[in-house]
Amino acid sequence: MAFAHSDKQPSDLNTLISLSLDELPNIESTVTSAAKKSQNIAEVPAAIYVISSEQIIRSGARSVADALALAPGVTVNKISEYNWQVSIRGLNEVLFNKALVMVDGRSVFSPLMSGTFWHTVDMVMSDIDRIEILRGTAGTMWGGNAANGVINIITKSSKETLGQHLEIATGEHSYQEVSYRHGFSMSENTTARIFVKGVKSDYYYDNDDPWQTYRGGFRSDYQQDNNAVTVQFGGYHNVSEHYWENYDLASIPPKVTPTQLADYSRGAYLSLDWVQSNDKTDYELHAWADSNSKVEPSSTGEFSTVNIDGLVRKRLTTSHELTTGGGIRFIHRDVAPYTEDYYATLEPIGRYSNDPVNTDAIYNLFGQLESQISDNVTTTLGVKVEHFSLNHSTEIQPQARIMYQYSPQQQFWAGIGRAVVTPASVESLTDGYALGKVIAPDHDNSGTYRYYDGIFFTMGNPNMKNESVVTVDAGHRIALTSELNIDSTVFFSNYQHLRMLETDQNPWVCAYGKCNDGTTMPNNLFVHQTEFGDRLNANSYGFEAAVRWQPTANYTLNTSYSFINTKAYCSGNELCSDEATSGAKVTYNHQPSHYVSIHSLWSINAGWQFDVWFKHKSSVNSDIIYGDGSKPFSAPEVTTVDVRLAWQAKPTWPKVELIIDALSKAPYSDAPNKAQIEETAYLRSSWDF
Repeated sequence: MAFAHSDKQPSDLNTLISLSLDELPNIESTVTSAAKKSQNIAEVPAAIYVISSEQIIRSGARSVADALALAPGVTVNKISEYNWQVSIRGLNEVLFNKALVMVDGRSVFSPLMSGTFWHTVDMVMSDIDRIEILRGTAGTMWGGNAANGVINIITKSSKETLGQHLEIATGEHSYQEVSYRHGFSMSENTTARIFVKGVKSDYYYDNDDPWQTYRGGFRSDYQQDNNAVTVQFGGYHNVSEHYWENYDLASIPPKVTPTQLADYSRGAYLSLDWVQSNDKTDYELHAWADSNSKVEPSSTGEFSTVNIDGLVRKRLTTSHELTTGGGIRFIHRDVAPYTEDYYATLEPIGRYSNDPVNTDAIYNLFGQLESQISDNVTTTLGVKVEHFSLNHSTEIQPQARIMYQYSPQQQFWAGIGRAVVTPASVESLTDGYALGKVIAPDHDNSGTYRYYDGIFFTMGNPNMKNESVVTVDAGHRIALTSELNIDSTVFFSNYQHLRMLETDQNPWVCAYGKCNDGTTMPNNLFVHQTEFGDRLNANSYGFEAAVRWQPTANYTLNTSYSFINTKAYCSGNELCSDEATSGAKVTYNHQPSHYVSIHSLWSINAGWQFDVWFKHKSSVNSDIIYGDGSKPFSAPEVTTVDVRLAWQAKPTWPKVELIIDALSKAPYSDAPNKAQIEETAYLRSSWDF
């Protein structure tokens, strides 16, 4: 069981968990991500986990991405000090596109990549009320990208954050952080807050590439009778600096110029939420707009999004409730175009498009009927129709779920649903490239071999079908005692049209500067092409469990375990064969299967807290060995222990925390072929006044 905070709830997690089973029905233990309404967790026929505000703070997490590892079914790989890859139920990759990530219901996915840049998702951590993680298909209510689940980061109402909050932190790797929030009342029914936050650090632990991020925002909440209005706006600016090079492959000989890459990403957002609740009908309207830009060469572009959606929830009878709604989203994109002599101004990696400026639209309509079949059985039936103008496709995303309430302490549920991934311009309308070297016989036929410059392209493919998944899952929740709660889930997913790179029989479109179309490239340049394809499929199955145990009022143990197994398959391309040594099929088949999180929270007395977080992921073994002796798909098990010691003399005094991530851990990679990280210690102090 997981509990969310509201104005009618005790704000202290220990108090909430210690309530007896007879007292629990009097507390609004609610989530909103499953059906776009407040529901008691015991009524949700789906796999859902809530990370509370207290869990986040006491984990010592410095980012939202780090905190997600507390939940079952969620894989978090830290690939630099400020870069993460996060997935739900496997298929882990840097820009995972099968989870819809939202902040207060506003999508924060990249329109270019259809994934999440986690370094752009940040806020004052103490302002997070909870993170709701819905695992499994959620396409009926949420649409594209809710294929493996939904991560909804829900911030506190401004009514709950009146007063001032100041937080400072410093630690290893040049880490410094300052955040300030001021909450105030504007009238009897209206409250507001403003915040600013800045972070500086090294981007990698083993060099001094600097990282900086600044952000600020405003939120106002109005509540009167049955009407509620929330307005939010804000923005961020991130920059990291790295050693870089520019290439002019048109000059003879080719020219290489050392330089410095300033990788900027900027964004701003505005949102309006209106809710009206009546005896039999609820109305909701959500509107938001954002604008984001990046200059990192492989994802350069500017994107502006406007989204409007609404719903009507009608209680037809005492046993039936119908929710209907729809929405529209416009996405304007502006990415780098090809130029006639692009090879004269190349970077080590980059991206070009033949359709660089355009506006795409997404339209959707949905309906969902919830029925009380008997005193113990409820059902949910729903469907969403969604149209994507980017590839002129229309998708149907249905779901059916059932819940059996065996007793107030025990529930069984099962469900089946289909969801799709929002098509992305990165795979259909843009071409990515990387520079490299080619070993080939000397073009003068001398019989010797030499290195030639090469451009390795990954070409977009506008003719692919949308990625989709059908998932069957079932779960069980039980409160064995008032101190011990267990939530478990089993699932099976079938994926169709997953993205992979495909090669033709002759992928070398240019050799020694002579191209297949009759054009000529300078400096005997080689050009290699692969193309995105949709022939890859996969089956995935697994088990997830979360256990919360509180033997005393001062001690809580939150544990989670996940087993995930994936088998990808395809045919018709050399990268589909059993002998393939690279590609998406091999990557998906070589991922850790076991994940464990054990979070111990001990309130020693009124002033001291001592918390320990144990994390483990299993090893990966592979027989694939490259010519240099490396085993790129093998990885050792990763086990880390984070500790936190906190002291606060009085509630009105500042809180001081010592946090050590990966205690005594030697430098290690959290994922194969990614940058190393190591033990990191830092001090944090926060003060509410």
